Amino acid sequence: MTDTSTTTKPAATATLAANTPHRFYRGGERILAFRGLEVPEDFDGYRPEDWVGSTARLFAEGGGGVTTLEGGVELPDAFASDARGWFGEAHVARFGGDPNLLTKLLDSGERLPVHSHPSREFAAAHLDCDHGKTEAWIVLVAEPGATVWVGFRDELSDDDLAGLVDAQDERLLAALNPIEVSAGDSVLVPAGQPHAIGEGVLILELQEPTDFSVMLEHERFGLELDHAFLGLERPLALRSVDHGPVDTARLASLRTRWSDVEGSGAALPDEASAFFRAEVVRPVTGAVTVDAAYAAVVVVRGSGTLTTRHGAREVREGDVLLVPHSAGDVTVGGDVTLIRCMPPAP
Repeated sequence: MTDTSTTTKPAATATLAANTPHRFYRGGERILAFRGLEVPEDFDGYRPEDWVGSTARLFAEGGGGVTTLEGGVELPDAFASDARGWFGEAHVARFGGDPNLLTKLLDSGERLPVHSHPSREFAAAHLDCDHGKTEAWIVLVAEPGATVWVGFRDELSDDDLAGLVDAQDERLLAALNPIEVSAGDSVLVPAGQPHAIGEGVLILELQEPTDFSVMLEHERFGLELDHAFLGLERPLALRSVDHGPVDTARLASLRTRWSDVEGSGAALPDEASAFFRAEVVRPVTGAVTVDAAYAAVVVVRGSGTLTTRHGAREVREGDVLLVPHSAGDVTVGGDVTLIRCMPPAP
């Protein structure tokens, strides 16, 4: 847990630059376009994620990922300097200086591998961490026919699952439930559920703050087995995977339409609130004011103003801000839609 006893620098709303660590799969151009950035000459096509407000590091692939604020201060140090300012008294009383959240932009330049994430209970027992990795996808852009996959359609025995992982072929993806998505959709992916994201999707992703993934499909991406199974023996790693089945009713409970919200409202199913919150703010008939909270704020459409006790600022699509609890209530005006990504309520 982060030390919260020393206050050396007060929390302040921060505009975040792109934070795009090198990954093993392709993507990233949609992130640059969304954020209004040019594709650099040395862009290698393997920068598919923008880690927003991150205190987490990559499990493998060099260990990057932590957000650095303007001036070179790493985010964990900023949080430690004024945890109460960033998070508020109630959050600190429950969680200390841990943000309990990792937010990302993710651009799938190719289909991601079939993988899953461990639960809090599994992570505590076997990975020495209080956080698992429940996550949610808020779809911002989707090519026609874009598809994601969540959960096994049929119940698998331990031997069935091990056989699919051994085979490393198309049967693994075929065993999952396909879901066609479009811009405006949200999908909650509970820890343990195997899943994959198809090519041609830009999502805003909320996660528990870890990089724990069990890569059921690893050969075609050239992943080392130690990386694929979190340094665990394979049978133990596969115990973290939900063997199914996930039926139609359960899939429906994991989905909602964030783009239907007017004024302000939740972007995710109620089940997500134990892990994180995503609030759509979309003024329709006038400015909207929402309560003070620590939030990674992503402006997803249009332009307008965001006003806190620190003053007003112009915002537009692609802007990413980190707003501390100490900024007070937030008022949003204009022809704009933004999403506040927040930890669970304390």
